[in-house]
Amino acid sequence: MCKEYSNCLHVKELVEVNKRLLDENVFLKDRMAWFERQIFGQKTERFVPDSSLQTQLPLDGGTPSEQSHTTETITYTRKRPQANKTPHGRDELPAHLPRERVTIPPDFDTTGMVKVGEKITEELHYQPPVFSVKQLVRDVFATDNNGQRTLVCVDMPPRCIDKGKAGPSVVAQAIVTKCVDHNPLYRFNNQIERHCGLTLPYSTVNGWYHRGIFWLEPVARRLHDLVFQSGYVQMDESTIKVMIQPTNGKSHLGYMMVSHAPELKIVSFRYFYTRNQQHVKELIGENYKGIIQTDGLDIYNILMEFDGIIHAGCWAHGRRGFKDALKNDGEHAHWMLDKCKFLFGVEDKARVLGYNAQQRLELRQEKSAPVVDEIKSWLDATIREVPPKNAIGKAIAYMLNQWDELVRFLTDGRIELSDNGVENRIRLLALGRKNWMFAGSEDGARRLGIAYTVLGTALLHGINPFEYLCKVLEELPRRKANDIDDLLPINPNLLRK
Repeated sequence: MCKEYSNCLHVKELVEVNKRLLDENVFLKDRMAWFERQIFGQKTERFVPDSSLQTQLPLDGGTPSEQSHTTETITYTRKRPQANKTPHGRDELPAHLPRERVTIPPDFDTTGMVKVGEKITEELHYQPPVFSVKQLVRDVFATDNNGQRTLVCVDMPPRCIDKGKAGPSVVAQAIVTKCVDHNPLYRFNNQIERHCGLTLPYSTVNGWYHRGIFWLEPVARRLHDLVFQSGYVQMDESTIKVMIQPTNGKSHLGYMMVSHAPELKIVSFRYFYTRNQQHVKELIGENYKGIIQTDGLDIYNILMEFDGIIHAGCWAHGRRGFKDALKNDGEHAHWMLDKCKFLFGVEDKARVLGYNAQQRLELRQEKSAPVVDEIKSWLDATIREVPPKNAIGKAIAYMLNQWDELVRFLTDGRIELSDNGVENRIRLLALGRKNWMFAGSEDGARRLGIAYTVLGTALLHGINPFEYLCKVLEELPRRKANDIDDLLPINPNLLRK
């Protein structure tokens, strides 16, 4: 082997090592930037295009068809929001609130003056919770049968807590306090003592909460069944800390699997010790037929084994990697984010115009399909140009691996562009665990799943959670488990009776 050839091999090896080290350096920088964003940065995924790019000419050799997509504008009309009625820009206080008139007497002599009107200034006031006692009075009768006197009393109707002191409204407030206001139950216990003067052990208030969840369990079970009868389900999962006895000061990280039926506006929470494909299979059941929309987590790959299930992907998750790669490779990341913004703009237009599924599908075929084809061509070409381990390479690989699922929305107008609908429902759990921090046991985690199923669905339908619970906790003890459909929070006339 000649010396010059040996030197060439040596230089080639050094070039390869240098390239590998540069790629590793970029990868490590991406990881450090990600950790810094998790600790210090904003979690928003809002994308604001770089205004400096708007003045650049398309000199990259793009075809006229490609350039037309980048300059196309979607226009639509919408109602102009009403201007504020009050000149100072503040919202008026709700008309349904009770009002108390307090007349301020003049501090000057009004002799010879004529009252021509009055000026009213409204203040919002607050009164602490008012506790009251409801007396359930039952008449007692006496009968005389052959000299034997027998007392007969009217039977007590079924109650939320049999032989307990708490009525349905107190039990409802205990559930709302923990699962809607995100406060630990001991704070509700403190409120009772502060506003009522009644000192109770924490175990008593906790027992009220447990009993209320007991009555809500058939409601949650029925809502879960309806989710998987809808034919279109969005699925996601989130963590929850659970104390497993004996705890030894440690907690277990369990998972709350969340299912959402966008068309019916129903959400279902189920707790599992771990997350795996078996739990997904258990959650769906053996007879489900229809659409399931998820992110790209590998536990959902089992959906391909089911006959009759259409697995749809999420463009919000697909674009997320490019949002994270803005500082790593701004040119490529901006290109993809602009395309995704166009796709979501088409969805916004369909939503504002109130399109049904068929109309939305026709709009997608006209506007979105050409852009999706352009994205696929770009992904196939760009994956060969970028390092596979850096942020932009991972974002492209993720989208290509999910491509079959991502383009499902072009075949069915019912499918949303993203599964943000189910992610938004997880906010109840996310806010709660920041306050009560963990579930005391696995049974406690399952009770939380029941509460979030019922209350999350009620909130989706714009129902006041407290008023709803007062109604159903009064009625459920008198019903059989298979006679509750009129008490579900999807019933629009429930609180009007």
